Amino acid sequence: MSNFWAKYKVILLVISLALILTGLIFIFYRQFLNKESSTTATATQKTATSSEKVATASPKPDDQNSSAAVTDDSAAIKTALVEKTSIAESNLDFEISQNTGKHAKGMVKEKDSEVGGGYWLAAKTSGGWVIVYDGQAQPTCNQIASYSFPTDMVPECLDANGNLVAR
Repeated sequence: MSNFWAKYKVILLVISLALILTGLIFIFYRQFLNKESSTTATATQKTATSSEKVATASPKPDDQNSSAAVTDDSAAIKTALVEKTSIAESNLDFEISQNTGKHAKGMVKEKDSEVGGGYWLAAKTSGGWVIVYDGQAQPTCNQIASYSFPTDMVPECLDANGNLVAR
């Protein structure tokens, strides 16, 4: 058996290196492909942004307890999302990832949907929470301009020509 290894040692080494190189090329290609497809998806989504329909929900009475206020925000934001997206409340799956008390951001999807969903931006106005944007692409600068979103919450937006603008 040691004669076999000695005879084919170089061939096995070359095959092993070829497999490793092929694996590395595959991983690099997948990474490049993912970046390219997300760029393409963003460009496609520029033309397919969500409607400009504005939904509001009345805020619940303020409470001194901050956890109660967050719960109230959650309920009011959920109501606004139901109104904006027309998804039944029982079928709405959402989460709040950031909430400053005046601005909020999170994810939303329909529970029964095979589509991954999107994200939303909301602002608290005198009339309650307003869903300013929901979708998968970037909001337009016009959509967020009048609500003074913090730049760490919305670092980029699309200008009137569909170009990505850093805020």
